[in-house]
Formats: sequence, structure tokens, C-alpha cells
Amino acid sequence: MTAKPALLLPLLVVAFPPGVLEPASADLLRAKPSSQLTQNQRADEENLSRIRDRAMLRRFVRAGLLEPVPPRTRYYYTRYIPRDYHYLRPWSKLFLDRLSRQHYARFKKPLRVTSMVRTASMQARLAGRNTNAADAHGPRRSSHLTGATLDISKAGMSAEQIEWMRGVLHALKEQGYLYAVEEFSQPTFHIMVFRNYTDYVAARTGKRSGAAE
Repeated sequence: MTAKPALLLPLLVVAFPPGVLEPASADLLRAKPSSQLTQNQRADEENLSRIRDRAMLRRFVRAGLLEPVPPRTRYYYTRYIPRDYHYLRPWSKLFLDRLSRQHYARFKKPLRVTSMVRTASMQARLAGRNTNAADAHGPRRSSHLTGATLDISKAGMSAEQIEWMRGVLHALKEQGYLYAVEEFSQPTFHIMVFRNYTDYVAARTGKRSGAAE
């Protein structure tokens, strides 16, 4: 009996970064017990201060260590974020701008951003009413306190959009430009962008962006 030829299944081609092929399964970015420890270790390595309160937040904004993020653009919009917390580290803002533009070019839909910088006092209040929220202090505290982290909602995304996001984030995570976790209890992508993301962009555009603390 002659064996039938194997069926060749197409691979998902991720448009960003170019040339990367990844299967976009739900396990690609699943959180690990060490996820919070990993993010805090990276924050320490990059000498990122944690924002304690609103006074410290304002000082960082005045010093240019945090960049303002508009509540709505053509490519993304914010939801559930207090007006005084529309800020990110410069390299994280750069990432959001690039990711949202590329997502819009492909799907003609804006991304929904549901969290950016947080203060320790804000995180403590959040942890008090949400058992899934990270700590405000200690080795497992939230990386949102650094201003380098943002959450992008999966609510309303198609299966194709979610697969694309998984592939893009996993590719950049594997290359060491960010740390991403896909959350399922709350439908979000949690993304901590590293300082060296500006090197990634510079290699492709010849431009550098970002501020040193």
C-alpha cells in the first residue's frame, strides 16, 4: 500500500519583525511562577526606579524620564487609565507607536491600552481589590511601577489579531527586547519594554530614541 504524502500546513508569517516565523499558540506567552521576579530583575539591571507616589511621578515627567501618551490616536486609544497616569518610558512609548501603527496597517483597527505607569500607592489599592494584581512592594512587585510596562487589551480582537500579537511579542521577547505575558483571567497582553528596544529601532531606521535616567 502506497503511503499518502504528508499534508503541508502553512506557517503564520509575522510581519514584525521581518523574516520571523512563529506558531502563534496560546502557550507562547503564558505566565510562569518566575515572571514577576524576571521583570524586577531586569528593572534592577536597567537601574529603573519604581514610582512611589504622584509627586515622584510629576518629577519624572518634568525631567523627561516619562513621556506623555495621548488618550487617543488613529492607531490606539486608552481605556480605564486615570488622566494623570498617561505616561510611559520613552522607549516604551516608541514601542507603542510602532506596534500600533503596524497593527493598524494590517487590521485597520486601533489597539486598546488599559494600563501604563502606576505608582506604588495606586498598585496597593489595585491589589487590595484584585487578587490577580501584583504586589506594590518587594521582589514580585508590578513592573508598571517602572513606567516601562503597558497592557494591551484582547477584548474585541479577532483570532487573527491575537495570533499576530502573540507572534510579534514572542519574537521580540526571544530577541531580548521585551518581556511579555498573555493574561487570560483578564484578557490582556502585559508588556515590559527594555531600554535596548531603541537599538532594535535604530538598526532598522537609523534613528535613536529614549532617555537615560
